[in-house]
Amino acid sequence: MNFSYWEKEYLISPSDYLVIGMGLVGLQTAINLKEKHPEAKVTVIDRQSWGLGASTRNAGFGCFANVSEILDDLKYDTPENVYLTISKRYQGLDKLRKKFGDENIDYETKGSIEIFTQKNKHELSEAIDSLQGINTILSDELGLDRVFTYKNNSSLPRVIGTIHNGYEGQLNTGKLYRTIYRYAQNLGIQLIGGLEVVSWEKNIDISVITSQQINLKTRNLILCTNAFTPDLIDEDISPCRGQVIVSEQMDELPIEGLYHYDNGYYYWRDIDNRILLGGARNFDSVGETTDKIETSEVIISELKRFMEEQITGRPVSIEHQWSGIMGMGKSKQKIPIIKNIEPHVYVAARLGGMGVALSASVAEGILELIE
Repeated sequence: MNFSYWEKEYLISPSDYLVIGMGLVGLQTAINLKEKHPEAKVTVIDRQSWGLGASTRNAGFGCFANVSEILDDLKYDTPENVYLTISKRYQGLDKLRKKFGDENIDYETKGSIEIFTQKNKHELSEAIDSLQGINTILSDELGLDRVFTYKNNSSLPRVIGTIHNGYEGQLNTGKLYRTIYRYAQNLGIQLIGGLEVVSWEKNIDISVITSQQINLKTRNLILCTNAFTPDLIDEDISPCRGQVIVSEQMDELPIEGLYHYDNGYYYWRDIDNRILLGGARNFDSVGETTDKIETSEVIISELKRFMEEQITGRPVSIEHQWSGIMGMGKSKQKIPIIKNIEPHVYVAARLGGMGVALSASVAEGILELIE
């Protein structure tokens, strides 16, 4: 392809910082770099038109921890890493809200509720036994008083107990992404969709090769590709697909706020007089270990069953369904990967299904590493 003078000089001219991945982490990494270095040329590229993996396809949860997930995570990682990850989530949410404003992202602190049924009665007993110890640790780590409280009543069918987290919230994913995207544009960050990176070469500068035969030069390369990072480098990251459904509008909702079940594998909330329900990945863990952004009828059917039997207690129509791709650890570790992989090449990935909460902390971590 022969490029015009204008394209060479203004669109594909060398960057000081080139970020691969236009999701929440990539955009906030670029914002931090541009604010620190206003004269620098900062470019963000993505193979899609926008950050399509999970940044615009999540459930809009402002979450940082639930008890059964903490207990499960402690089976696969050290207490230091588990609670450090929770701290990064909580601090990340705080940074996100302060920088972009609750009103711009529709953030509401409605709290969350983890439900238990006879099916996971044993997990409830373990959770109750661990409650005081976990609350003590989180009080020290986060400065929050009594994060979790146990209640034995619920209006939902077949629920034998619940654990509440009064500090969690929910937001509008669309408004969140649009707000951050516009913020980046207003700073003068160049955003280019439709470029798929194949590889890069190191000379004086870094030459990034794309499948579109549009090659870019940069002084610093930052990979913010989360679940798709294994396409470029070898890391402890496995792509995992999450399915989401949204019900018809209802005159009266059976729930308000955020809910979790089965170690967080099922999660739901209210939105616009509807119920949004996601998860059930463990119902077909092999089939959902993929980076294909497609809906699975196996999982969608299970989510619909769960909604009707466990949430509404009656048949409901499903008006929206989609999937997103999360970056999980193959080793089941959830602490994000933030590191320098070679001179002037960095990676920020493995958000563990908590990209909304972690994005600001991870982006700040990359800035500290580069500087």
